This record gives sequence, structure tokens and C-alpha cells, in this order.
Amino acid sequence: MIAISYMSLFVAKKTILYLAHLTNLIFCMLYSVKRIISNSCKLCCFVLLCCMFSVRTSYAQSEMPTMAIDDSLSIAVIHASLLKDMRGTVTIAYKNKPYTLELFKGEATTSDVYRLTDAGGKAYAVYVAKHPLFQFYIDKPIINEPKRMATLTYTDKDTILQTYAGIELRGSSSLIFPKKTYDINLHPSADGVSNQDLKIDRMRSDDDWILDAIHNEPLRMRSHLSYQLWTEIYRPYYLQEEPKAKAGVTTRYCEVFINDRYKGVYLVSEQVDRKLLKLKKQKGDTTRGELFQGARYLGASSFDSIPQKKNYLLSWGGYDIKYPVPTNTPWDNLYAFTDFVLHSDDTAFAKEISSRFQMENVIDYFLFINALRAPDNMGKNIYVARYKEDEPYFYVPWDLDGTFGTIYSGKRIATTDDFLTNGLLRRLIAVNPDNFIQRFQNRWIELRKGIFETKALQQRQSEIYASLKDNLLYEREEQRWSTFAYDQEGLEYMQTWTEKRLLFLDGFIKKMGE
Repeated sequence: MIAISYMSLFVAKKTILYLAHLTNLIFCMLYSVKRIISNSCKLCCFVLLCCMFSVRTSYAQSEMPTMAIDDSLSIAVIHASLLKDMRGTVTIAYKNKPYTLELFKGEATTSDVYRLTDAGGKAYAVYVAKHPLFQFYIDKPIINEPKRMATLTYTDKDTILQTYAGIELRGSSSLIFPKKTYDINLHPSADGVSNQDLKIDRMRSDDDWILDAIHNEPLRMRSHLSYQLWTEIYRPYYLQEEPKAKAGVTTRYCEVFINDRYKGVYLVSEQVDRKLLKLKKQKGDTTRGELFQGARYLGASSFDSIPQKKNYLLSWGGYDIKYPVPTNTPWDNLYAFTDFVLHSDDTAFAKEISSRFQMENVIDYFLFINALRAPDNMGKNIYVARYKEDEPYFYVPWDLDGTFGTIYSGKRIATTDDFLTNGLLRRLIAVNPDNFIQRFQNRWIELRKGIFETKALQQRQSEIYASLKDNLLYEREEQRWSTFAYDQEGLEYMQTWTEKRLLFLDGFIKKMGE
């Protein structure tokens, strides 16, 4: 494994080598004319040569540390950090091959397309990336388990990381899409025995990452925006004890190449795990922090029924256990809570629910899910977590692609006039413990003045759309995936839907409890 953070060193080395080469050329040429010209002519030659080379500094050959080239699409992607000091026409070398890179006079930008030509005259459209770039090389097909070892070059700002990565397909229904989502683990060596952490800007340092293809998202922006909104709406209630705890994942746009084939625009995402949420570690046989993933609708995860538990299984009632490592009784606590929600009398429910489930969290979660209209996130695509023993459970959202007027397949569903619930929310509304309905209504009014204010939310949608379009990410995505479209009508649909949805919820929530 080679980890390099050296953009400044790269530029300095390039400058020093060039100056040394230039000086040597000048003195060699002066020496060759020494015997046939006068001292005055020699001085003139020196001045002439200096002027010539000062004009042609942009033509000096440079070794390009890394760039990505797809011969089939005739495109190349170079990270902006590698082009900061390049101007004009530059002869570069990459993988021992010479190329001519034609830049404009000013600094290279992400909104322009440049030209790269190899020694044989083949031309490539050059795009400049400002987001992370992942380049994998693997000699076997990538499958849905187990991970297979690949080499990885990661480029972002002042960092180039060359390492190894175990990579596999990720997802269930998304496996049918031609553009695949990947799960990767980084390693310093090909044996995969130990892990290699990577720090990504505004995200944690970790070895375990998701590369989300977002292939089913019409504008490649719904998940990214939704995760942003959630982490702004809700903060973990235990931040005083765990100041680094997060309520959900952070994502960044990135681009992926595999075996010199461009795969398109992706979201690199953190995992929802104990580390992200800062759940307490298991102590001996004592279960402290807990994390369960709602993976399917089988009754318990949506609080509609309570199947018989079998503690020797890793799944129950629609949940998969994620933490801790299963003991002899992995489902006892969650089973007891589910039974309480479904079968306790109203008095007991009203008295105890706030100590069993974090009320601010459940209010924010269901307002959030309804504002986005995420119908597949009521018991599936959801995590239930607990910070430590004897603390309340709370929700963590996941897989937010089917939102803002679409469903998980990417199909438009223009419905704006329904209200999404599960068994837990229905019980809270029916019993109304601790003025739950009033708190729900007040929080909605508060959010509508801020994050869910109509024009503010539409503005965020417009900004993400403009960024992806202006930085030519949409253009590259369309070149790779011909079915992808990013016309203005798609944004207009999303924004019109958003306005109608929020207006409906204003009226519906105001009348709750009547």
C-alpha cells in the first residue's frame, strides 16, 4: 500500500526538474556556438533562448500521477487538483505513454471540456473532476459475495491513495440494474488481513464504504438531498455523552472507473453501524448498544404483528441484527418492545412509551418521511438502534431513493395526498401520550419555517441540479448510461410535487386529533 498526500511536492518536483533541464539546455547550446560567434552574439543567443523557453513553459512535459481514461467512450477524467499549475498545451506522460493535453490559457475548470491526444492521434474529451475519483483494477468478475480483491487508486484534493480493496455487489432489488452498487473494504496489502482507513472530506475515517450507483434516481440527487435533510433535522439525544455521534450517514458525489471503464456518477456513503452512531460496546455478556436493520416487511419491523422469535436465527420479523454479535438471546429486548407497542393497555403505553422510544426522534422521523413521501421506509429501509442498555430506541433512516414523487424503481408516483404510518405511529396518535399530537403539530410548524419551507427546499433542489449539470457530471453520466436524462422538466416535476406535498401535509397535520 502506498498512501500519498503530495500535490505540493509533486508541483515542486516538477518545477525543479524542469528548471534543471532548461538550464542544461541553455548552457549546452551556448557551448556549441562558443567557437563561431562573438561574446556579444553569445549574449544575444542567451537572451533569445530565455525568451523562447519563458514563452513555452506550458509545453514542458509532466508526469501525471493518475488520471482515468476510457477508450470505449473516448473520455478521460482528471482531478482538478492535478491541473492547478498547468496552462496551454502540455505534454504529459501517464503509465509510460505520452499524451498531449490541450488546456485553455486560464486555470482548468470543471465546466469546460478539454482535449487529450495520444501518440497515435486518438483524441479524448477531457473532463475535470472536483469530487473523489475511485479507480479499481480487478482480474475477476465482481459478485454479490464474497468480496474479491482489487487494486484501488483514490484521488481527491491533495490526496492520492494507492491501496487494495475488497469489492462486492451490494443491494437486493438494485442488483437487477445495469449500473451496480458496490461495498468496499480497504486493505494495506493483498492478503486482506488488516484494514486501511481512508478519510473522506466531511466524513469519517474508515475502511468500509458504500459506492451507491443511484441508478434508479431520475436526477441522481434524491438520496443525497434526503440524507442532508435528515442530519440537519435530527441530532442524537446523547450528544453530550458522545459528541461525535451522527444521526445518519453523510454522502458525497464521486466517480468510479473499473478496469479502465467509466461507471458513472456515484455517491460514496458511510455505513450505518455502531461506529457512526457511537453506540456503547458490548461488555462481556451484557448487551448495551443495539442496532437492527429493517430489511423486509414481516410484521415486527412495521409494528403490525409479532412473529414468534427464534433466538438462534440472525433475522426476525423483518429485522436483521447488526450489533452486537448475536448472543444466546439476541431478540429478547426488541421482541419485548414490539410486544409492548402492540399489546400493552393504553394506560401502560402512555406511561412508558417515552422511556422506551425517543419521542423527539419518532416525531422527526415521521415528519421527515412524510415530507419526502418515502413509502418504502415504514418498516423496511430503516434502522432501530439503542445507545445503551435501559435507554430508549430510536430510528435511523436508510435507502432514501424512492422519494420526492418517485418510488424505489425510479418510476414517478405523483401522489401527494396521503399520510404514511406504521403500527408505532398509529398507536401514538390513538393514545396521544404526553400530548404527542400537539408536539407533532408544533414540530411541523417549526420545520415549515426552516428546512421544509417550500422555496428553501426547492432552492436546495435547484442548487444540486445546477451543480451536477454545470460541473458536467450529468453529461458524463449520459455518455455512459444512454437511458439517463437530465432535462429541466425532471426538476420542474420534483419541485411542483414538493409544493403540493407540503401544502397537503399542512392541512392534514393541522387537523390531526380532531
